[in-house]
Amino acid sequence: MGEPDFDAFISYNRALDGVLAPALQRGVQRFAKPWYRPRASRVFLDDATLPASPGLWTSIEEHLARSRWLVLMASPEAAASTWVNRELEWWLEHRSAQRILVVLTSGEYAQSVPPRVRRALGEEPRWVDLRWLRSAENVDESNPRLRECVADIASAVRGVPKDDLVGEHVRQHRRTMRLARGAVTALAVLAAAVLVAALIAVAQRDDAIAQARTATARGLASAAVANLRTDLALSQVLAAEGYRVEPNAETRSALFQALTASPQLDRYVQVGGEVSALAASADGKIAVAGTEDGRVVRLDLAAGSRAETEVGSSPVTAVAVNADGAVVAASSAGSSVRWDARSGDVRRFETPADLSSVLVAVSPSGRFTAVHATTRDGGEGHFLSIVHDGRTDRRAQRDGTAWPLLGMRLPDDGTLLELTDFEWTRRSPASMEVLATAQGNVLPANGFWIGLSANGDHFGWSADGETRLWRTDRPAFDHDSQDVALPDGRPNPSHVAISDNGARTAVADIGTIHVYDMTGPTAGERARLDGNSDTTFVEFLGSTDRLVSASLDRLVLWDLTRNTRLASELGTRSPLSCNACPAPWLAVEDGRVAVAAGADVAVGSSSESVGPDSEFGPVAWNSTGDKLYAVTLPEGIGETWDTRPGLRRSVRWKGDVVAEHLVALRAAADDSRLVTVNEQGDVQLFSGPDLALERTTTLGRRLDHAGWPPAGHLAAISADASAAAVATPDSVELVDTSTGARRSLGGRADAVAFTDDSLLVQRDGTIEIWDTAGTSHRDVPTDPSYLPGIAAGPSTTLAAQLRRDHAMVITDLGTGEVVGQVPLVEQRGRFGRIGVAFDGDRRVVTAISDSPLTAWDLSEENWVRSACASAGRGLTADEWRRYVGTSPPADLTCG
Repeated sequence: MGEPDFDAFISYNRALDGVLAPALQRGVQRFAKPWYRPRASRVFLDDATLPASPGLWTSIEEHLARSRWLVLMASPEAAASTWVNRELEWWLEHRSAQRILVVLTSGEYAQSVPPRVRRALGEEPRWVDLRWLRSAENVDESNPRLRECVADIASAVRGVPKDDLVGEHVRQHRRTMRLARGAVTALAVLAAAVLVAALIAVAQRDDAIAQARTATARGLASAAVANLRTDLALSQVLAAEGYRVEPNAETRSALFQALTASPQLDRYVQVGGEVSALAASADGKIAVAGTEDGRVVRLDLAAGSRAETEVGSSPVTAVAVNADGAVVAASSAGSSVRWDARSGDVRRFETPADLSSVLVAVSPSGRFTAVHATTRDGGEGHFLSIVHDGRTDRRAQRDGTAWPLLGMRLPDDGTLLELTDFEWTRRSPASMEVLATAQGNVLPANGFWIGLSANGDHFGWSADGETRLWRTDRPAFDHDSQDVALPDGRPNPSHVAISDNGARTAVADIGTIHVYDMTGPTAGERARLDGNSDTTFVEFLGSTDRLVSASLDRLVLWDLTRNTRLASELGTRSPLSCNACPAPWLAVEDGRVAVAAGADVAVGSSSESVGPDSEFGPVAWNSTGDKLYAVTLPEGIGETWDTRPGLRRSVRWKGDVVAEHLVALRAAADDSRLVTVNEQGDVQLFSGPDLALERTTTLGRRLDHAGWPPAGHLAAISADASAAAVATPDSVELVDTSTGARRSLGGRADAVAFTDDSLLVQRDGTIEIWDTAGTSHRDVPTDPSYLPGIAAGPSTTLAAQLRRDHAMVITDLGTGEVVGQVPLVEQRGRFGRIGVAFDGDRRVVTAISDSPLTAWDLSEENWVRSACASAGRGLTADEWRRYVGTSPPADLTCG
């Protein structure tokens, strides 16, 4: 380790000494300094010296190692601070306690200095007393009393007797004053220089404000990334706030990461108290949460409304809801309720306080409500079971001694299902009479969690490496008689949800939800839903694809059919294409989308086919957006299709397209010309209202260097159709479509693409951005592992490329920085190549075989709105202070 380059390191409590510490730093650095030097010593203070960095402790530790003295601004608050104690522990481990200077800012020495430091210092040392300076308004560096304290610290840090140092300070001050008096005359002469200096000062002030803003934004972005796995709601609002403070590459990347983390996340819903129980309606519209403070909260997820009622003074331990969410049951120690949310009626059922283990159930119609209370110990014990008929207001009741229930459901108005370790019983809700009984034992030895579907049809458990399900209507059961067994499970399950049809289970393990397909060719783990430090409950929400979970004081909604919060499905479905076929051909213009693959073309909800022996090549829109240009291959028939209403052939072009395969087609913005490029690289120009063939430029270079048939990324046509670029096996040929003139851009290329003003050439690990004449270019480095093919927005700001793992990577073409990446397909699904096209600068459309087209929103303003909508909250003032360390702004609303 080199020589220390800081004379001192100030360790302090930000909340208490945030004003005093910088004043002390400045005073020690400037004390007795010559006028020509900026400071006489270097003192480290985190806010003033430390750059924005995600590795905060690593940076602090590095600066501790570079310091000779540790100045402890001691107070009871500092003694309780985790960071201050961590800094002191490092110092005692790596430095001498005799190099610690104590500056007491609050309290007494014994309560303000941590015990380990006091022991290391031995007898109470001489310390500097700054307790008199408690008001921030009194922190005046010209205060003689403060200067005296600064002198005490500076003399120790510099190893100079205090009297000598004070004398030197006086001499330097007098010398400075003499120079100042001598400068008065010069200042009068240099009035213009004063004006310039003032302007410089203003510029420096503005620069300081900008630097502070950048540091704040970076701190928020860093905190957002740090919270991605443990609190995705907080991560999203931190990222949104960071981008709002200062839009830059770092805040944009953090915002993108927050929005693409846990892509199945829909949104968070605040409950208003820590969740202690959870249920969901069969129609997926209502979630019901019990709270630790004894309330039950009914959340209408569709309408965004909420209502609540008190259950008891203890935590609510069980909740249930009927099929449409109108009737809610909940239980707290000694008290259970039936709550009709439509009428507001609340019926209470008292249970003995010693029967503290309670289950509740509501029939789908809401007519019957069941409450079962028993003792908490594992053996046989006393129980009380109540079933209330909401239609007649009658109540059936039984009590006695029995094994505790594992689960209870009211699958319909004629059945009450009760499950114990050894017996599954069906009773009549109205009379409690036994209708059917099955006996057996299905539970493993230990390390498991049970689950029961909301409709009572399926019971099961999950353990490490194994998940099993049984139908509950079987006449008998045992450990090995399961209907479904999956060799997958979690070692520490905390909750298990089973879909009504038994096709899917969701297992909560600490903060992650593992979703399993129980049957079918893709049986196994379907998804991992993370982004929360703790997940106590999870339930299916109306279908096998939607779930609701509980984490702390909020609910989390999940949608397994989505893979991003940045995108939405369009109303057009890509036709089926083979794995070896080119990617679906996309035509995207001002929100209009058409897609062709194989023998099929689709626009909106309409689609047409050219028959089994023909196929479509690329397609393009006309200027008014009501017609589509298409070529039928291998016949080479060019046609214009009407798209309003429906999709139908309109006019055949006068000229024929010479092509077995077509790799590019584009029309000029005024429809005056249309250009095609075939598999040999030949460029054909069609013009006039009847699209007669005007010119053919023959390259005769078979485009087979990337496989056969050739892919669309091997040729591109400029926006005005005046130029075509063709990636031959050994060069890029730039062709003037009117004259046939050619310019060769030497070297093999993987793909070409035009924007409004540039030609993009993808080579190994580089995107070359050429002017449209092909005379000059600049390079943007990229990952050489990207697949051939590139799409870009018309103004050449962003580009999209695909990776081999079928993720789409967005690159800023101005800076070369990766904005972010998103997965496009499930790895277990079958799919061919992927089509990608920009619609303007901030929207990308992707096409995957036999799937709906997807539109990806690349507008940062919309990202902020999406992040805030998903988080369902804003930052709090305490969170701002924790992550930024300054006073929060007045408005911390997200968005």
